[in-house]
Amino acid sequence: MKSIFTGSFSQVEEAISENFMKEAINSIKNFKMHKFIIFLLFFSGSSYVVYGVSFFFTNNIDDLAVSFDKNNEFIPLFSSIWYIHVQAFIFFIAGLIAFIYKEKNHAKGYFLFIFFLSLGGLLFLLFAFKFIQLIVNSYTLRMLYTVLFLCSFIFVFYQSYQNAKKMVYGTKKKRTALVEWLSKNRKNVLSILFGFGALYYLTKVISPEVDDLETRIFGSLIDFAPLAVCFACLLFLYFNSVAIRSYYLYKYSERFRQKFGVTEADWYGGKYKG
Repeated sequence: MKSIFTGSFSQVEEAISENFMKEAINSIKNFKMHKFIIFLLFFSGSSYVVYGVSFFFTNNIDDLAVSFDKNNEFIPLFSSIWYIHVQAFIFFIAGLIAFIYKEKNHAKGYFLFIFFLSLGGLLFLLFAFKFIQLIVNSYTLRMLYTVLFLCSFIFVFYQSYQNAKKMVYGTKKKRTALVEWLSKNRKNVLSILFGFGALYYLTKVISPEVDDLETRIFGSLIDFAPLAVCFACLLFLYFNSVAIRSYYLYKYSERFRQKFGVTEADWYGGKYKG
């Protein structure tokens, strides 16, 4: 069986577009101290916030306004604070790598950054699924969602492996036009999404009636919330694709640098020692 990590430069050359290269190199090159701090506050901070909400929920389940299943088998799952410590530490390592390698080796830094970011994201997704399952009262539904969640994971990693094989040894070399466009215009897309989010919360503040309607809608859909986490698993199809491409960008770093005509200073950083 051919390994997805042993492709030659000629086999993976077309898979690394100039846009992907710029995204990878510039992501690490521009990872300044303030970005490092924001990264930690967002990812590691979010981990502790979700854990805190889960801790409060499970320890005050008798006092909540809405009745939940006190015998929920997901209550003890990932309940140790050390799970979140490990998760937050992995995010810290991802940010630290990006910060350190911004002056040493951008391609290597991006590959390691994506690897640890994906690993931390995986742990976060597992805990998010546990937390969402706490609000599902039906045991049958919880078991159904668990099976669906596991099937989603199996599908994602199987399909990621198949996509990687096609990228290295087959004909599926380039990313789709939509992915390339989103990658190139991600700042504009994120700005638009943040704009819609701000408008959404402004509407809630101005119109309390909208908030009441939203509460009723969410209340009726609460048992279906784990589906959102199951669908979120599909994001790893993208992350795994980025990971394998960043691996080959690092593996054949010098050859890609020469192909795209990037100076050593821009490609590696000022403190690169070879």
